[in-house]
Amino acid sequence: MKPGSSFTKKDMDGQHKIKWTLYISLASMFIFVSVTEVGPFSSVKKLYFSYEPDQLHKYVIVFDGGSTGTRIHIFTFVNNSSSGRLALEDEYFEEVKPGLSNYAHKPQNAANSVLHLLDKAKAVIPPSRWEETPVALRATAGLRLLPSTLSDNILDAISEAFKNSPFLTDEESVAILDGEDEGLYAWYTLNFLLGRLNEASHSVVSLDLGGGSTQVTFTPVELDSFVHSPKDYIVLKRIQNKTMPVYTHSYLGLGLMAARVAILHISSENSVLIKNDETKFRSSCIHPHTKHTWKHDMRDYIVKGRKDEKYGFKECFDKAVEFLGNSVNKPEELRRREIYALSYYFDRAHDLGIIDQESGRTTVGEIINACKNACSEKKPKEPFLCLDCSYISAVLHHGLGLHERKEIKLAKRIDGIETSWGLGAAFNMLR
Repeated sequence: MKPGSSFTKKDMDGQHKIKWTLYISLASMFIFVSVTEVGPFSSVKKLYFSYEPDQLHKYVIVFDGGSTGTRIHIFTFVNNSSSGRLALEDEYFEEVKPGLSNYAHKPQNAANSVLHLLDKAKAVIPPSRWEETPVALRATAGLRLLPSTLSDNILDAISEAFKNSPFLTDEESVAILDGEDEGLYAWYTLNFLLGRLNEASHSVVSLDLGGGSTQVTFTPVELDSFVHSPKDYIVLKRIQNKTMPVYTHSYLGLGLMAARVAILHISSENSVLIKNDETKFRSSCIHPHTKHTWKHDMRDYIVKGRKDEKYGFKECFDKAVEFLGNSVNKPEELRRREIYALSYYFDRAHDLGIIDQESGRTTVGEIINACKNACSEKKPKEPFLCLDCSYISAVLHHGLGLHERKEIKLAKRIDGIETSWGLGAAFNMLR
């Protein structure tokens, strides 16, 4: 306090009371005007059912129809004989490529790729349990980005294939997953596996980076988050028998593969359309001595380095920042919360050599420095590694406003279970 100031501790206490009165008023207003339905999650306690003594296991099949591949999650829940409750026991996971959106004009081929995985479920689940085992497919950003006529044809073909399977289906078994639900399910999976669902302040932030979209989800506990967040980013959800506000937003078009295409465009000397399904780029994000053909969403992208050999982290990072602009909200609270980064965040950190286990920790600065090294190699390990890590660096540092010292935890699996939205969706199916 400056000499002569008349500002007293009593004044400070008064401001503190005013602040929290404002907080309570805003929270009350928020609860009044927000989404009031309970969901998509039930309390974990409500996920438990009573079964006959010989029925020890229950199974759930969840298909993740991502933009780069389709994954099957077969979850096994075991009945606890003493409590009569179900607990997660195991997960079977497998993936096939390409993603469903690559079959835009061949919907039956999309269905066949799913049926190939569904055959795996027949080997995992006892035949006596097939008729009572629910199966669901949720497609994500790849199909969200397609015209509805094309995506509907794919979903209809898969739905018909499901009806002819021995597993339990209904009219809602096949659908496009809402971006908000994708973020919520991933957040729920992560915090469930960490045992962090009991208190909002103990839960962790989930950053999920897919091919076509990216999600940011957490339970806000600071006044600033309620005051400054866009109003539709915070919703009320019923979790662990408690109704709590959840900040969640899905940025469609900011997934890693979608960003690749955009950054190739803006970082190139020029882009040349060779054919209707083939484009050539000379990008500052691609090593000067690289020539690579990338197949994505029914197109071939021929990528090369620039003729002027302009290349490196700064050039690519700047283009990634240009692409992002101010499209990503920067919650101040993230700077003080524990953050887990999933999916492509983990994969590219592994490619950079930052992490070699199924989970670990790093900092934003370590990611940036590792990316600088990757962009300066004479012989790059992968043609897109410099572009991808530059984009991830830009999302974390510029997009979300995280300081280079901010610690980030990375996780592919926790206790052998995939840290994807699949488990959250399975819990929702067990309501």
